[in-house]
Amino acid sequence: MTKRGPLKTHLSFNAQHSPMGAFMSFTCGNFGTRGGIGLQIGQPGDQEVFVGFKDGDRYSSSTLKCLPFYVGAVSRAADAFLVEQAGPSEQNVKPDAEPFKDGEVARSYGWATDEWRADGLTFTVYSPFESIPDPELESVERMREGLLPAVVARLVLDNTNGTETKTAMFALNHARPGERILEDDLGAGRLGFAFRREAGGAAELWDWTTGKKAAAGTEPFVFMRWSASDGVRERHNPVHLLGSCPGFGFEVPAGKKYGLTIALGSYLEGAQTNGLDGKYLYARYYKGLGDVLKTALDGADEMAARAEALDAKLDATKLSDDQRFIIAHSTHSYYGSTQLLDVDGQPLWVVNEGEYCMMNTLDLAVDHVFWELEHNPWLVRNLLDTFARRYSYTDEVKVYKTAIAMAAPLGQADPSQAPPAPDEAQLTRPYDTKPGGLSFCHDMGAHNNFSPKGRSSYELANLTGCFSYMTQEQLCNWILVAGCYVAKTRDVEWLKRNRGVVEQCLESMINRGGDVGFAQYDSTRTAGGQEITTYDSLDHSLAQTRNNVYIAVKSWASYRALALLFRELGAAADEKRAMELAVKVAGVVSDQAVDGVLPAIFEKANPGYGSRILPAVEGCAYPLYFVKTGFAGGTLEQVFGSAEEKRMYDALKEHTRKLLLDAERRNLFADGGIKLSSTSNNSWMSKISIFMHVTRRVFHLDEDPKVADVFRKADAAHVKWQTEGSSYWACCDQIVSGEGKASRYYPRIITSALWME
Repeated sequence: MTKRGPLKTHLSFNAQHSPMGAFMSFTCGNFGTRGGIGLQIGQPGDQEVFVGFKDGDRYSSSTLKCLPFYVGAVSRAADAFLVEQAGPSEQNVKPDAEPFKDGEVARSYGWATDEWRADGLTFTVYSPFESIPDPELESVERMREGLLPAVVARLVLDNTNGTETKTAMFALNHARPGERILEDDLGAGRLGFAFRREAGGAAELWDWTTGKKAAAGTEPFVFMRWSASDGVRERHNPVHLLGSCPGFGFEVPAGKKYGLTIALGSYLEGAQTNGLDGKYLYARYYKGLGDVLKTALDGADEMAARAEALDAKLDATKLSDDQRFIIAHSTHSYYGSTQLLDVDGQPLWVVNEGEYCMMNTLDLAVDHVFWELEHNPWLVRNLLDTFARRYSYTDEVKVYKTAIAMAAPLGQADPSQAPPAPDEAQLTRPYDTKPGGLSFCHDMGAHNNFSPKGRSSYELANLTGCFSYMTQEQLCNWILVAGCYVAKTRDVEWLKRNRGVVEQCLESMINRGGDVGFAQYDSTRTAGGQEITTYDSLDHSLAQTRNNVYIAVKSWASYRALALLFRELGAAADEKRAMELAVKVAGVVSDQAVDGVLPAIFEKANPGYGSRILPAVEGCAYPLYFVKTGFAGGTLEQVFGSAEEKRMYDALKEHTRKLLLDAERRNLFADGGIKLSSTSNNSWMSKISIFMHVTRRVFHLDEDPKVADVFRKADAAHVKWQTEGSSYWACCDQIVSGEGKASRYYPRIITSALWME
C-alpha cells in the first residue's frame, strides 16, 4: 500500500474512525448503507453520509454528485408532518444525490487515514492514535489532548481548472429526531451542528490555493432540512428545526481550491454505565460538546500530521500490501470499541467486544495484550486489577463417577458439528467434587451494564457449547496477561502486591490438571454441562476444554509465565514446581502425535480426535514475547531447552507444516484463506493472525517457499473476507466460508499488528 496510492481491492467497505477511549466511531465507506457517528453501539451509525458537490452556486438547480454513502435518493422524514398537504417547497425536493460511479472513485487507506477522491473532490478522515495518558502522571493539557473524543476530516474541492463556481457539502441525514444547530462559540468563521447533547460536527473553511483560512465573504454556510440537496439550495429557510439532515456547504470560485476542515466528536456527560457508575474520563477535562469540537478544529493540522506519520510508519514496513491492509483495518476497528471510564474517581479501562458489546472479555484481552503493552501498559495493569478484585471466583471441580457414552461412536459422529446440547444422561451424570481454586470471569458485563461481582454476562450452567463456562482458559488468560505485563514493565512492586493471587493461580492450575498437568476436569459452575474454549461456536475440535491440544499448549505457556513470575518474587520452590509442570505438559502433548500430526482432542472416542487444528501452536506466542522483551533471560531455543519441550517444539512444527501443505487442503478454504479447524468452515481472523505470527517467528516455516506461497495467497483471501464478505460490518473476526457471520465490528484482529515485529 504505497502512501496515498489507491487501493486495488474492492472499495465498498465500511471503516471505523475513532478516538481513543470514547466508544465512538464515525463509520463510512460501504456503498448504499447508513453510517455516520455511532455512540456506544456495536454497529455502524444510523445516518446517511452525504459528501459531494454540484456545478454552480449553492442555489443552482444542479444535482449533487456524492460519494455513495447513503441508502436512498430522498429522505421521507417530511412525510410524517406534511402528508398530502405538503407545500411546494417540500413536495418538490429533488433527489438528494447522484452517486459517483465505481470507476469514478478512488480510495486510499492507511493506518490512521481513509481518503476518497472523485472528480476533483477529496474527502479524508484522520484518526490518529498514540499512548493514552495516565491521569495520575500527566498534566490536564496532556489529558485533554490524549482523550479528545473526536476525529477530524477534510473535504477539499479543486476548482482551479474550472470556469464556473462549484458548491461542495458535507451532511448527515439522521434516522432519529434530535438534530440542532450548535450555538456554542466555536471561534470566528466556524459553524456547527449537533445531535441533542451527544455528538456533532463543526467546520471552518480554508483556501487551499493559498494555504490560509478563507477570506471574509467566502465563509461556509450551515443548513438543516429534510434532505442534503434541499438544504444546500434553500435560499430563505436553510435551517428548519424539524429537519433531519444538518450539514455544511461552501462555494468554490473558478480558479480556486477550497476545503472544509471538519471535526466530528461526542460528549456524553454523567454516568453512562450501570452496576458500576462510570462516567467518561474525558468529561473531567472537557466542558461540553462545543469544547470538544473547538479543540479538535484548533488541533486539526497536528492531528492530520500525526495520522499521516502513522501511515508512513506502517508503509515503511516490509509487509505486503495485503498484510498492511489487515493491520490498518483492525486498528481502526479496535479503537472504536475502547472506553476509558471514571468510576469513583479512578480510571477503569474497557474494550467492548464488537457487535456483542461485552466488556473486557478476558479471552480477547489476552490477545490484545501485545498491542496494549506497546501503547498503554498502565491500562493492562488496570485490567488485571479489576479482574482480580471484582471479576474472580473460587470453585470446585467435578470428578465424574461414571463414563458417559458418546452420542455416536467415533467414525459416525460428525466432527464438524458443535457438541450437542446436554441430554438427561449428561445433566444427571454423578460426580464427586474436589478443590478447584481461583479463576476469572469471561467478561465484566455487556452494553454498559457491569455484571455483579464474580459473574460474567456470558457464562451459564448446564451447557456444553456456546455460553458455557471457560474457567480453565480464563485462568490461563489472566496468568498470561500478568506474565506479559511484568515482562514488558518489570513492575515488580505490582507483582509483590499480587503475590497471593499468583500463588492461587498455580494452585488452581495444579488442581485442574490432574495427572497430566492440564484441563482434566470441568468446573462445578458448569453444573451438568462442560467447559468450553474461546472458540465457542466451533465444532468438537475447539469447543471442549478437557484434553484439548490448544488448551494444553496454552497451559504449558501459563506454567512458563508462572515460573518467571515466581523467579521475580524469589519463590524458588514455586518456580521449580511451575517449570516441572511445564515440562510434564510438553511431554504429554508430544506423546499424542500420530504420523506427525496432533489430534485436536486427545480422547480417542471423541469426534474431535479426528480434527486437525492450527491453533495448537497459539500458546507459543507468549514465551516468544517473554524472549522478545528479555524477560525470559535467554533465547527461544533455551525456552524449549528441556528434552520434553524440544520434543513438543518439533511436534508442533511438524504438525503445522503438514497441515499447511496437506495435499487435500483440509486446513485451507477454496479461496486460499486459513481454515483453523479441518472440520469447520468457521475461522477467526484474529486467531489466524496469531497463528501466522507463531509460524513465522517461532517455527520459521515461512522460509519454505511452499509455506510462503500458502501465506501469500491466504493474505489476499483475508483481505477479500473484510472488503467483500464483511463490507458493512467494517472489520469482522468470525468468518464462515469467506463471509462475516459473527464477531463483527470487532477489536481482536489487532493481533495482526504482531506482524510488524
